[in-house]
Amino acid sequence: MSRNTVGVVIAAMNSAAFIDQALGSLAMQTTLADQVVVVDDNSGDDTVRLVERWRAILPLTLLRNHGPRRLGVWGARRAAIEALETDLVLQLDGDDVVLPHHVAAMSETYAAAPGLISPRPLTWTGQGPFRPATYTKGGLPVPGDQLIQLLAQNYVVVGSLFARELYERIGGYRHVAYGEEWDLWLRLVAAGARVSKPDEPSYVYRVRASSYAGGFARNEAETEVLNRFLEEAEHPVHRQAVKVALLQRTGLAALGGALTPVSGPLPEPVRAFAAGHERPLTRAYRDQDLGWVLAFDSEVAVTDDHARVIVHVVEKDGNYEAVEIADPLMRRDASSLRDILRGERGERGERGER
Repeated sequence: MSRNTVGVVIAAMNSAAFIDQALGSLAMQTTLADQVVVVDDNSGDDTVRLVERWRAILPLTLLRNHGPRRLGVWGARRAAIEALETDLVLQLDGDDVVLPHHVAAMSETYAAAPGLISPRPLTWTGQGPFRPATYTKGGLPVPGDQLIQLLAQNYVVVGSLFARELYERIGGYRHVAYGEEWDLWLRLVAAGARVSKPDEPSYVYRVRASSYAGGFARNEAETEVLNRFLEEAEHPVHRQAVKVALLQRTGLAALGGALTPVSGPLPEPVRAFAAGHERPLTRAYRDQDLGWVLAFDSEVAVTDDHARVIVHVVEKDGNYEAVEIADPLMRRDASSLRDILRGERGERGERGER
């Protein structure tokens, strides 16, 4: 049986400070990629010249967007994948690097369990050694419905590998202001892809304050991806899961006009539940996917007709935490690889470094 060919895609925009490291790490692979496509998204620095130097070493295709408008991350990745002729797509961000066994490890994991292969990451701030990625979300997925877990939080690392055929079948990357890869992962998993991981870390994620993702208010930004999924979801379990995920980001505001206010009496178990709450009930709603949605000032509780709690969310300082949840797979873990950067800042502050 012939092996699957692997193509690496890189979206680059003003990446001159990092792109040599990214491409150099591909040149040192024990198993070389069959194709490397870099899309330069109208850079104003030396990115293009630096990429051109790697043509003699890598099977490189360079695509240039001359503007006047930038493609954005989603558009640049989409253009790169369209230029691929390989069976598999392997992503690499222009400011990240990979260890020498990365292509081999990812390919072997796919061969054993075809689907969406998420690398195990190390982290790097650009100084000092690589560090293990000890964020708690890194332990996902756990046994159970992977899509429910993926709706609660994006646990798939950006440098993932997947089949080009499945990518094209679900429509590929589409315009999303924040979380374009999460939007893609959700549709891949909904289409049947199973998430697997290699045994050892091989992807080095650079955490830095000036990255594109750092410019967003994360809770609000993530609602775009979730709302798009909700528009297309039909399975009641997944519709409920995405609404629980929305509540854990921006509370009742996330559901907007989807809720129907209740003016009449509540079912007795629900009325008794509301009456026994320490805060007064301010509004009650009925939702076809969630059930009864009860607002108590800075808290929201969702119950079924028998007052069994589906999720109970409490707001504090603009953040929403599920203090009670019926299905643990729906609980959001807000940790991220960027927590490493915050930890680094804390350590420097304690040492008095600037």
